[in-house]
Amino acid sequence: MQRLFFSLKFSPAQQQQLLPYQQQALSLCPGAKAVDNDNLHLTLFFLGQVDAAQQQRLVSATQQIIVAPFSITLDTLACFAKPKILYLAPSVIPDALLQLQRQVAALCQTAGFNDIHDNYRPHITLARHAVCDAAFKQPVLPLTLQVSEFGLYQSAQFEGRLQYLPLHHFMLI
Repeated sequence: MQRLFFSLKFSPAQQQQLLPYQQQALSLCPGAKAVDNDNLHLTLFFLGQVDAAQQQRLVSATQQIIVAPFSITLDTLACFAKPKILYLAPSVIPDALLQLQRQVAALCQTAGFNDIHDNYRPHITLARHAVCDAAFKQPVLPLTLQVSEFGLYQSAQFEGRLQYLPLHHFMLI
């Protein structure tokens, strides 16, 4: 069994573009722990524990998803008081992102997986263990990223470090 999730795929250059926002978030909450640069992502659907047969069915079903590449503009720093994370999010969610997330969620739910969240709130977690006010929300200089693929990732501990390992990539067309 592997702990898996679907996420937008950001290039290393895009992950680097997120670092100034992460530094800004950390300056607002110095006790928070930064997410590793190569783990910066935007989740589409968290699956949890998945066996090999389920994973293969999900990968096959995901080949049917059709969404055009799109851009996302991240312009808001905010906080979830529980589970204590600082994140970067769009103030306006692109329709294409919602279409992609709904298609991924539908195939995951058809396969028997249920997301634990009531409604989809796209965000990039920048820091964990952040003690902050749930009402905290701050506009920041907008960062627009081009999105042309998404992936299935494994969340695993290696040598005491959380890593998100790409297992499969899917191009947006």
